[in-house]
Amino acid sequence: LVFDGARLVAARAELEDHAANAGRAAAQEIIDIRLDAERIDPVAGREAALRYLELHGLSGDVRIAGLQVEVALARSVPMTLLAYVGISQRHVAVERTVWVIDS
Repeated sequence: LVFDGARLVAARAELEDHAANAGRAAAQEIIDIRLDAERIDPVAGREAALRYLELHGLSGDVRIAGLQVEVALARSVPMTLLAYVGISQRHVAVERTVWVIDS
């Protein structure tokens, strides 16, 4: 039980890191700075996030609004010991939000 639990914790941490990094990639696509109306280009930002995810063998949902990026990822994690009692896999889902802050 501890072995499969550790696999779930590790999978969640890995997905959280990738979701945050994909959000950061999207957040680099800021436009309209000189107009004093900064925002993330929704098309370029989404493409940057999806490119990052694809590079790491993942797919997910990317939402961009103003200076905020939300990335949602999910995957199934195969169980080793729990498979002997009929639990062959567990679903892990995460969502991370990245905000662009100008200080």
